[in-house]
Amino acid sequence: MPPHPGDNRISAFVGSVGRRHVPRTPDTDGPPRSPRRLEVFSVGPDWAQITWSALGPGPVTCRSGDHSSVVDADGGPGAAIVDGLTPGARHRIELSGEGMAGDPRTLDATTLTPPPGEELFRLATVSDVHVGSTSTGYFHTITEVPRPSELHPVRCLRAAVHELDAWGAEQLVVKGDLIDFSTEANWASVDRALGGLRIPVDLIPGNHETSKDWEMSPHAGAVQSGLHLVHGVQSLDRPGFRLVLADTTRAGTDVGDISGVADRIVDAAARTDLPVLIGLHHQLMRFRFPTYLPPGIPGPDARRFLRRVGAENPRALITSGHTHRHRRRDLGPVTFTEVGSTKDFPGTWAGYQVYEGGIVQVVRRISEPSCIRWTDHTRRAAAGAWAFWSPGRLADRCFAKTW
Repeated sequence: MPPHPGDNRISAFVGSVGRRHVPRTPDTDGPPRSPRRLEVFSVGPDWAQITWSALGPGPVTCRSGDHSSVVDADGGPGAAIVDGLTPGARHRIELSGEGMAGDPRTLDATTLTPPPGEELFRLATVSDVHVGSTSTGYFHTITEVPRPSELHPVRCLRAAVHELDAWGAEQLVVKGDLIDFSTEANWASVDRALGGLRIPVDLIPGNHETSKDWEMSPHAGAVQSGLHLVHGVQSLDRPGFRLVLADTTRAGTDVGDISGVADRIVDAAARTDLPVLIGLHHQLMRFRFPTYLPPGIPGPDARRFLRRVGAENPRALITSGHTHRHRRRDLGPVTFTEVGSTKDFPGTWAGYQVYEGGIVQVVRRISEPSCIRWTDHTRRAAAGAWAFWSPGRLADRCFAKTW
């Protein structure tokens, strides 16, 4: 399979030259090892997600006050959710049990303060799934060996769907690059991974849907998989907000373009009394020319667009994919975020809880064991710099915004 620039042209250093990286199987025998990279990765109004690169083997209890979660750590990467926590408060989480090497460890987590009013709707997003890809890294040196019957993009999508469904999502938006190339086999894999999901699924086109050679029309593939492929701009009113989805792709290039859809997005934001959540594939860049890869929407166009949205509807949140990383910025009253890929480190999906008085964004790592082992392994990309570049800060991933 040839290189896929839109997938991993994220950094010229991604992957190590001439060297293959193969995930290791966790060592489930012997005494527990000292925990590695134990951290609070995600927080919501009443829960926290703890993740690690190595823990156990053995059972570990994660406890905060009267609330606890028990995980059977296998010695490798993993995750646990501690829920039932008090919103907007600092919590001390203690990890103890046979799977801990030595004394218990403690972590501090501050839950989000939800916006005022009742919760009205839950929306989930995934980004940059790249079904059909077999590797990651600029030189595609990070691979699964032996090759499994179900490759990591499909496993990670299936696991993300299971988790966001359990979280209570009422709609799923795929923010582009669902497939690596539009082939019948890749769309069939998408269909199998999404099987059983009983909520609406909308697909925003990404550069891999529009700028690559087609064996099968992306529209036909989406229909085959039971998805709605966005054309131009789509507006949907949901309880408490208006959802606006837009196609920022240009045929034959990976670079984004907002000019063709900006007027319609701004008009959709202006013609409602509701707050708006706007979904794009390409990120809104700071500068005219990219300072990192892949390039998105040039800075001057992005700022002009953001100011127009803010002037017409200041209660706006814009979220994108494409970069495989996590960032949050604000321009005036408008907040815009980038959310990473399901298939490479840290391997995430995002949730949006809409309240009468605001919105909450949360980003969770996919915790299914075979998925988190793979995504944690891919932190080696960019000579190890990807581990620091992609996740961003906790405040980039999880926050509450009051209208």
